Amino acid sequence: MFTKQELEGALRKALAAALGGLLALALLSSLLIAGVILLLWAATSGLAPVVGEAGALAITGLSCFVLLGLFFWRLTRTPAPSDGNEDGGKSEPSETPVDVIRNLIRNNPWESIVAAFALGIVGQGDARMKSLILKGGMLAMREAELERKMATTAPRNDQGDDVAKSDSATQ
Repeated sequence: MFTKQELEGALRKALAAALGGLLALALLSSLLIAGVILLLWAATSGLAPVVGEAGALAITGLSCFVLLGLFFWRLTRTPAPSDGNEDGGKSEPSETPVDVIRNLIRNNPWESIVAAFALGIVGQGDARMKSLILKGGMLAMREAELERKMATTAPRNDQGDDVAKSDSATQ
């Protein structure tokens, strides 16, 4: 099992990572809010000579409400059912697991980043685990590429139509 020192070290690392993430989120949020405030102040100052101080404040306030409304409308609407496939979201049966993972990464980039980060933290402590994960991933990708190449070079006999036609033509 694990020793007490290993568990305490892992707990400290997890706590430090969580605190670092929260501090980064707080810093980025404060920078974003400060940037928006400075942008609104600049817009108000730029519009004040044209429409007056009250008009400039009204225009910038109205634009903030419109943008906020668009943000919440976009946030609450239901997404389209298409997954990028033309056949109404049904997955192809010939999709390999690597293709499924690639599509998941394309469709969910941020979740993939978090998963890769977590896998990186897990794999740091044990070199054998990291090596095993890398070898397994590379082997799976090579197998999928070979299967894809074989599927594209093999003769088509999905429903047996092409094979039956060629058999009847030779007789």
